[in-house]
Amino acid sequence: MLTRPYIQYASVEELYGVISTVCSVENEHVIEITDKNKLEQDVVFLLQYTASVSDNIEVKQTAIRVINEISSLMQIQTGSNVSFYDEKASGQHEFFTVPAINCRMLTFHMVRSAMRAANSLSVPHLIFELALSESGYTDQQMDEYAALTKAAFISLGLNNHTIYLQADHYQLDPKKYEDDPDAEKARVQAAITKAIEHGVYNIDIDTSKFETADPQKTDKENQQKNAQLTAEMFHYIRQYEKDNDLPCTISIGGEVGEVGGENTKYPQVNAYLDLLKEYSTELGSGDEKAISKVSINVGSAHGGVLGPDGLPLDSVPLDFQAHHDLYMKGQDPMNPRKHVVSAQHGASTLPKKYFALFPAVHTGEIHLATGFQNLIWKVLEEQDLTLFEKMKSIAFEKFGEKIAKYPTEAIGFVKERKRVTQFIKKELLQTAALPQIEQELEQEFSTIFHSLYTLLASRKGIVEEGDRDD
Repeated sequence: MLTRPYIQYASVEELYGVISTVCSVENEHVIEITDKNKLEQDVVFLLQYTASVSDNIEVKQTAIRVINEISSLMQIQTGSNVSFYDEKASGQHEFFTVPAINCRMLTFHMVRSAMRAANSLSVPHLIFELALSESGYTDQQMDEYAALTKAAFISLGLNNHTIYLQADHYQLDPKKYEDDPDAEKARVQAAITKAIEHGVYNIDIDTSKFETADPQKTDKENQQKNAQLTAEMFHYIRQYEKDNDLPCTISIGGEVGEVGGENTKYPQVNAYLDLLKEYSTELGSGDEKAISKVSINVGSAHGGVLGPDGLPLDSVPLDFQAHHDLYMKGQDPMNPRKHVVSAQHGASTLPKKYFALFPAVHTGEIHLATGFQNLIWKVLEEQDLTLFEKMKSIAFEKFGEKIAKYPTEAIGFVKERKRVTQFIKKELLQTAALPQIEQELEQEFSTIFHSLYTLLASRKGIVEEGDRDD
């Protein structure tokens, strides 16, 4: 892959002049691909750049729309995790943990790297996600994120593929909720609607900040507000499906145990699921399709568990047993006689030796973000020091107060530098380090995917009931 001399298109007409070299266009809509090779090798790179960083909002939106039209012609579509997780809840795919990748930087290039790795290992299911908070500090709304993901598939010639896009951590803020509950719920519901409109059929609801950990209370009492608010968002989504005749059932996730807080135990999840059924029934959605999975906390942290030097620790005390217990002992009254599928957040910076343990204890899904971001910073420091130093200066100039609140400056810098992305999107897409970034990302994805899928694949079918009695 060569670094390209990207330009800013001054008008929609100028952009269509480029598009028309590879597609037939009628009334400003793409109706046919006429030069697939040039599209994949050249023009889609120009389109993704324009969709990401064009200063002209009309040109930017046109590039996004054209990418969507081209992907439709190539039969690249977005889909729901529902069926796959139904199979996992029924005991299939036992020794495979689904990777869910947050692309904070260089989305187009990161998806390309991930898909090359996934295809080489025949990984059966892969998710690309964007957290609600990430939309802000990475300066990419869901319409852009979805288009860039599709553009990556186009560039690789991946016809007839389904992309699993996920809205990660669609989270209610306790302070905003306290000030105005209706406004805060409306904010998240609007974000859900926007995501669905852009083909995102997997929504992770996170109201875990509303649970309590009072030892004098029962699990149900501690989970009451968490479950109630999840139920309200769950009902909103299921009602939206009915009102808008969507092409699939949306996969919904819940969360028990805020990442970075107290570890989660399966009785807490069972209490949450019982309450979710009760509240959903009151709202009229008690008989609707159940949530697909529950994220639990087992000792990880967003941004990694770091030493004083800002580097991830070689050993992190994770409660792997919690995933195993939830799979074996979890009970969802909305999905009876099935396993409860768990999700793991904050994992990309964990020691590599840990990754094979997640499928071994039946973890359903694992969210990966910061480690790939850190890798990009590393390559830039090695190959484009000018850009690296600019990014570092921005971090301290704009977020110095946040950095200073951490135990060491090194920890603060690593934790907060994610916020720099919004200021240097153009420079990132033009760095000469891009080929090396893609290469190293692909190797990193391959290593992780091997542990999450390939390493334990040979066990499948050896024992008729898997390790149900372990």
